[in-house]
Amino acid sequence: MSSIADRRARGAPHVVWLWSLTTLFAFRVLAQLAQYATPSRFLPPFDAWQGSGLSYPVLLASQLLILAVMILATRGVSRRARASRRVGGWLIAIGCVYLASMSARLVLGLTMLADVPWFAKPLPALFHMVLAGYVLTLGHYHWAGDERSSEEAVSPTPISPDGD
Repeated sequence: MSSIADRRARGAPHVVWLWSLTTLFAFRVLAQLAQYATPSRFLPPFDAWQGSGLSYPVLLASQLLILAVMILATRGVSRRARASRRVGGWLIAIGCVYLASMSARLVLGLTMLADVPWFAKPLPALFHMVLAGYVLTLGHYHWAGDERSSEEAVSPTPISPDGD
């Protein structure tokens, strides 16, 4: 396998996961928008999607911004953007804290804090976990991708028998 094809094949799982998580988040944004515009009984009610005190227009604007960043970052990974181990380390650390806090929110909301509105709505917590998964996947791309770049950079160049 050629070097370019080999690098693309190794990055393919990241691309698949990042596009999948982006699609899930886009579904969440569109589903709540649909419930806001024309409520449907096939989706959870609008209030089930709303987990914060933000007004819906502000929430929607922030979600669209997040979605745009996700799409741009995923396109970069699809094109094998340069990876940075330092960026990867930060993204993994942030993603772990984010995932742990949203997991705790979900568990507490399903158990002892079910009467507290911010905890009592599982949909927002689940989709925050989707975003945390995205951050972790992007972090892994950078962490592992930089390692592959380093390995390729230090690989010995074959010396021809005649010394050239």
